[in-house]
Amino acid sequence: MTTFRVSGALLRFTDFQPRLRVADGTVQSAIDELVGRYPGMAEVLYDRNGRLRRTHRFALNGELLTGRFLHLEVGSDDQIDILLAVSGG
Repeated sequence: MTTFRVSGALLRFTDFQPRLRVADGTVQSAIDELVGRYPGMAEVLYDRNGRLRRTHRFALNGELLTGRFLHLEVGSDDQIDILLAVSGG
């Protein structure tokens, strides 16, 4: 199983569970399972058009995911981190 790691304000949407195991598959299927288990995450991660919000970033095994990454396969040794994107000026 793949492990999601969440922290900070996102913990309230996962019943304060910092590590969550989901079935192996793709990054998209992992996110789908996470949102299915914790529906409140859907409003946080997706905009009203069903696209991932730019306010969060994803990292796979410590590497920031950019571009088209939802199709990437994940397995039992993989960890996906959901990170809050910080910006400022």
